[in-house]
Amino acid sequence: MRITQTILNNILEKIIGAQNPLLTGKVVVYIMDQLDRDLIRILQQDAKRPFTQIAEELKQPDTTIHFRAKRLKENKTVTRFCALVRPEALGFTTAALLTIEIGGHILPEISKDRTRTFAAELGKEDQYLWIAVDDEPMIIHAVIMGENDQDLKQRVETIRKSPDVVKVTINPVSSVVKGWEISGTPEERDD
Repeated sequence: MRITQTILNNILEKIIGAQNPLLTGKVVVYIMDQLDRDLIRILQQDAKRPFTQIAEELKQPDTTIHFRAKRLKENKTVTRFCALVRPEALGFTTAALLTIEIGGHILPEISKDRTRTFAAELGKEDQYLWIAVDDEPMIIHAVIMGENDQDLKQRVETIRKSPDVVKVTINPVSSVVKGWEISGTPEERDD
């Protein structure tokens, strides 16, 4: 007797008492192993590196590396391969972490909504590399780039003038240990 997907689903449903979403095809859950993590680490360093070189470094067949990379992309674990641009090429030489508190509205719901719309407005500007929102209190966290310190200060002053903004804190970034891709101020870069 051949066991089909439907038969297997029915057996599992009887055993666990509910439909298993992992086998229905509706939900795909993929747990990464160490090889996947190592592959992602290498691809983050250089996404154009040939699979044969990666396979050699990881002591795996190149077909395994190719299959794993394809699966990571298909499962949306890896969302895209992209170019990282040196911030200096865009005229940015300095970075800072911003904390922007939104409030002062009669109803808390208005402040909450304005926090999200204000964050979305900031997200349209090239200078912001990362933006996150807290709902309680209504705070926007951001990594901002600038041409120089004066440029950053001017941008912060513009934000402070908004009637929705209660407080802005700026913390300049002088060096980055990990994650220069989003901070823009690398200590060292491999070319």
